[in-house]
Formats: sequence, structure tokens, C-alpha cells
Amino acid sequence: MRIAILGMGNMGRAFAARGIETGHQTAVWNRTPGRVAALVANGAHEANTPRAAAAGADAVLVVLADDAAVLDVCLGDDGVLASLEPDAVLANVSTVSPETARRLAELGPDGRVLDAPVMGSPAMIAGGLGRFLIGGPASGIAAIEPLWNVLGSGYTHCGPVGTGATMKILANSLLITGVAALAEAIATARQQAVPDEFLRTLLADSPLLSLASNLRLDSLLDPTHPGWFSPTLARKDLRLAIDLAEETGVGVRIGPAAEALLTTVIDAGTEWPDFTAVIEALS
Repeated sequence: MRIAILGMGNMGRAFAARGIETGHQTAVWNRTPGRVAALVANGAHEANTPRAAAAGADAVLVVLADDAAVLDVCLGDDGVLASLEPDAVLANVSTVSPETARRLAELGPDGRVLDAPVMGSPAMIAGGLGRFLIGGPASGIAAIEPLWNVLGSGYTHCGPVGTGATMKILANSLLITGVAALAEAIATARQQAVPDEFLRTLLADSPLLSLASNLRLDSLLDPTHPGWFSPTLARKDLRLAIDLAEETGVGVRIGPAAEALLTTVIDAGTEWPDFTAVIEALS
């Protein structure tokens, strides 16, 4: 299958590497050149524009940072939607608002635009272990059916357009607020002179932690906070969740508190690699 990956951040590069590894003709594009040398050396074709990347593709995966970037690349006379092949599918893997997902579907070819964010880290994506949360018609999903099990470990069809985006936003909200709560517990334990190694041993075996929080325990305890999901991206996703809740009349309290902590960390000026740096706001 011919695939195009638009956006060469951590996730986009992981998808491209997986596409190449599994034998698919893979075109890549990034707004800033120079991030794809290793991919090109392994067989990817670097396109100069999003339209050039999408030309001839059976599936176009958009893996960009936010709503504005996705709309900029997809819409307009020079956008990807205007250049899709008649039978091609555009899968927006980016974490965006349901409103943006619905707008893309309304302006794109009927039944051929899906919101398909993925659950998983770049390492999981590179190993084909991410799971897609798809919103959109079953016909669009079926049109590139083999790809979901090659680039990932399958998919969950969440419902009509926008539901995949909704579920990804809510999943990320649970992750981020859960890690913020864990950070608060760790910061408090440290103030009570509880050693980090004891915390690591006790919490790692505790049923109180979700699998997602447990996976970030080491990064919370590590003063460099290694990872890939930056505080800026985490705050963006959390804001999407807060907006969604407020639109539906939910009186949100936990999300804004975690957002405030992330803002404190971001405004301090250190560019931490992972949002587990939220613990720095509690020090």
C-alpha cells in the first residue's frame, strides 16, 4: 500500500519507520526540512509539500501538533483534502477537537476522512503496538483495513466522525490528571523524608496506580523527566478536554488544577522532554 505521513515529530517518524519496515511505499513530509534523513536512507520518499506527499497515496496519515496545524495542511486549494486520490483515505492521527474532526470530514470526500488518533508511545508505534481510536464511517475504515493491523495493533471504532477525537482527548485527560495526582503524592512523600527507591518499589506494585501512571513513575522520580510527551503538548490536550467538558455543561475542577501546574512548569522556562515535569511545580 502507498502511504503518506505528514508531520515528522516523534509520532510521525515512528509511523513512517513502521511503514517502511512493513514494506509499504512511504512518502513523508515535514514543515521544517531535515528531520527525515534516516527514514530516507531506509527507503522513504521525502516530499516538498503535503500535496506532493499525498499524490498517489492510498492512505494519508496526518500527525501534527494541534488543530491549527492540521487545518492549515488539510484545507484550502493547496491543502491535502483537495489532492486526495478518489479512493484514498485521510486518517487524522493528531489529537484535535471533535469540531476540527467534523470540519475535515464535511469538507473532504464523503466517507473518506477519519479521525483516528492512536493510543501508544512512539516506541509502541514503531513496534506496531499502538491502537487506533477511529471516528467515521465503517466504509472508510474498511477501505484501508489491512493498514490498521500493520501500523498498529488494530482499532476500536468509536462511532461517527468526532468520536475518535473525543475518546483520545478524554484518555489523555485521564493520563495527565492521574500523573499530576501521583506527582503530588510523591512530592508530599519526599517532604516526609520517604526515599525515592522505597516509593518506586511500593508504588510500582500498587493496585492504586493505573498502567499508564505506572509507566511514568520512573520519569516522575528522575530529575531529568525523560519521555516524549512535552508539558506544552500535555497542556494543549488537557485544554481540549476542559473545553469539551465545559461545552457540555460539566463543572470541571480536576482538569484546570492540572493545567495550572503545567502552566507553572512551562512558564518557568525549562524545556522538559515529558510532562512528568509537572512535579517540578510542587517542589
